[in-house]
Formats: sequence, C-alpha cells, structure tokens
Amino acid sequence: MKRILITGASGMLGRSILKLLTSPVNQTKYECKGTGLSRAHPPLVQLDLLDMVAIEKLMREFEPNFIIHCAAERRPDIAAQNQSRTIALNVTSTKILAEECERIASAIQGTGLGTDLDTSMNSSACTMIYISTDYVFDGGIHTGVQPPYSPLSKTHPVNDYGLSKLAGEKVVREGCHNAKSVIIRVPVLYATDCDELEESASLTVANALKTQEGGSMKVKVDDWSMRFPTLVDDVAAVLQIILDTDADAVQHRCVHVSSPEGCTKYHLVKLMGEILNQDTSHVEADGEPPVGAVRPKDTQLDCTATWEDLGLLGDTSFKFTPLRDGMAQALERFKGTFTNV
Repeated sequence: MKRILITGASGMLGRSILKLLTSPVNQTKYECKGTGLSRAHPPLVQLDLLDMVAIEKLMREFEPNFIIHCAAERRPDIAAQNQSRTIALNVTSTKILAEECERIASAIQGTGLGTDLDTSMNSSACTMIYISTDYVFDGGIHTGVQPPYSPLSKTHPVNDYGLSKLAGEKVVREGCHNAKSVIIRVPVLYATDCDELEESASLTVANALKTQEGGSMKVKVDDWSMRFPTLVDDVAAVLQIILDTDADAVQHRCVHVSSPEGCTKYHLVKLMGEILNQDTSHVEADGEPPVGAVRPKDTQLDCTATWEDLGLLGDTSFKFTPLRDGMAQALERFKGTFTNV
C-alpha cells in the first residue's frame, strides 16, 4: 500500500485528490494523509507550512511514498502584497518537503542519510509531486514565445505569484536526486464542491450576474485574457495514473495538465448566465488588461508531451470534462443565490 501525503488537502485540488484516492475502489491501494490549516477538520491533519519543524516532524512520522504538494498562495494580488509570506509558503516549505523526500529516498538506496523508515519498501519511496502553474509563462510579453507552451518552452513569469512557483520548481529539481520528482503545471481550476464562489477564480466571476433588484448598473468583465478553466477531478485522475505507474514515465519531468477549452471571463459569465437562466444584458466586455498584479494575456498549456509520456495519446478512455458540463455541476449548489432560477 502506497503512503500518500497531500498538502493543501482542504483546497479544491487537494480535496479532489484525497476523495479519489480514498474511494472504495482505491482503499487497498493507498494510505492517505491530508493536511490543511484553517480548514483542517478531521480526518485532515493541521499543518502550518510556515513551521519547518512541524513539516519535518510529520514527514518523519508518516514517511510517505509520495508527496503531492498542492498547498500554495495562488492569488496573484495577495502574492504581490505579501511577498515574504508568499516565498515562505511557495518556495521555502517546498524546499523542506523536497529535502525530506530526498532523505527518505537516499536512505532506501543506502546512501547513508539516517532514517527510521522500513527499508523493505520499494525504491519509489519517495516521489515529490509539485503542483505548479501556467503563470510561469509570460504570454509572449518579454520572451516573444507565444502559446501554447510545452514543458520545454522558455519560462518568464510576469508577477510575484508566477516567480514564486517557478522558484518552487527549481528547489524541487535541485533537492530531489535519489528521490523522484514530477512538476505538474495546471491552469486556473474549479471544483463542483466549493462552498463559496470566491474559492475558485473561475466560479467567482458568476458574481457579475448578481445585480440589485431593479438596478441598471453595467458590469464590466475581463474580455482581454484567455483562460482555460479545468475541473480539479480531471487533474486528480491524471495524478492517479502517475501514482499507479510509480511516476516512472515522468520522473524528473515537467508535465502539463489543462483542459483545451479556452475562454475569457466575459465569455465565461455569458455561459454561466445561460446555465443559470440569468439575464446578462448588464454585463459588458472589458478589452483592457485587468487591474492589480500583472497577468499574462494567454498561457495555454500544450499537453501533447504529457499524453505521450503517460501512453494516453489517442486514448479515448480519458477526456476532460466539457466546460459547460463542469460549470453546470459546479454552479448547481449556488442556484438559490441567483434570481430567475
């Protein structure tokens, strides 16, 4: 049974991964431990990723075969406002996890780094899986390299969030030698179990549909940047494929996992209006770059190499959830907050 440590298991992606790996069909394959902080309710373990002593203690107690590091500061504006905290969470904690992963793997391979773990475990014990972002690319602003981006495309983040995630990628690569590592870049995500629209940068745009009764105020919505909203359950499914193969096909690699369906926030709001039977005549397209932290215009990820590495190229057994279907599921629980539904 593979031991899986999932950081950020109270977040959208972490929840989905934990739910999938602990489902009845997988209960004999994985022993999972999920961590969280402010929303860490049992069975999740509370872990402050800014507390390096606590990280090392948990790692030495659980000795995971895989670490899936989902936890991060993912909000570009917040990342810009509190750079030191962002670096601590997105880079420093990642470095500690990678070092702990390397300690376990080195001990397994007999390189002399002491550990109390059961050395009868196989050589896959430990693999670091780091969740990164499409925001490591610049949309061609500085590099001139246009999307879609392959894992080998030149990176050049344009904001503090992207810079911190790219730095996290670097410490994973530098910290894992005997340990396997996989970097997974994903775009903006959404989930079907969010309690608040604000949890997802995709779902929160539905708030533009809420207008004061009898009001005539126009609402401008970003029609400048292209986004590729991806359902977390689809990312979790790809992650399980990687786990089931012990990450052999993608070890020390970067892989891209993204829905191919792109849209601007404006077109997403229009789609949500159709799904929720809401009037969208008050919603206007804003063709200017959004205010706040700089965002790239388009960072579409090319997933071809991922499907080739995992043997999924041309395989119809895995398909991304169509955007309309996924949004309909995600918005179902919020119908009561809109009029005319």
